[in-house]
Amino acid sequence: MSLQAQGMRAWLLQRLTAVYIAIYVLSLIVWVMAHLPVNFSSWSTLFSNPVILITTIIFYISLFIHAWVGMRDILVDYAKPSSVRFVLLTILALFFIAMTTWLLLIVINQVQT
Repeated sequence: MSLQAQGMRAWLLQRLTAVYIAIYVLSLIVWVMAHLPVNFSSWSTLFSNPVILITTIIFYISLFIHAWVGMRDILVDYAKPSSVRFVLLTILALFFIAMTTWLLLIVINQVQT
């Protein structure tokens, strides 16, 4: 099977994003356990670090890609009329674009404060 195959790319994206999501979540859990009790100032200090901010952005983009691949596979398998599939995939894509834009606005606001 070649990497040019759509299914192989989707499979690889799903696995790579899952690994990154798992590493990020486990790291965040370790940080929370090490810094109990967690309050607003500790969260603010954590996310004022540019490295944490960038890894968080990558986490959310990975999460959106992971969700897109999974939902796309489900819709391709179960939404049989191609017109319905197209509409649902378009709505899903617009949703993920909106969520990514919202995330970037939040990050930009965090950086400015």
